[in-house]
Amino acid sequence: MTTTIVIGPVPKEVTKTPIKFSLYLSDYSLEIKEMSAKPHHFMYIELICRDYNNDYDLMFAYDDPDYRKDGVLVLGKWNDGVVE
Repeated sequence: MTTTIVIGPVPKEVTKTPIKFSLYLSDYSLEIKEMSAKPHHFMYIELICRDYNNDYDLMFAYDDPDYRKDGVLVLGKWNDGVVE
């Protein structure tokens, strides 16, 4: 099960719209690439910033809180922070 974390104010209105991943920052080439992994592939997803760039939200997805360096910066839509 994925745990979602909001950094900053939590929206009060919730419609249960799931998180969508679109792009990610490659840790090798530092290029923005298309994201094939789905939100449920990660144990934790943090919302860093809503409407970060061109209507994308900035998120950080990772599996182990002790090894956050293995995480991925993701652009997509947080929506209501629900994971399918």
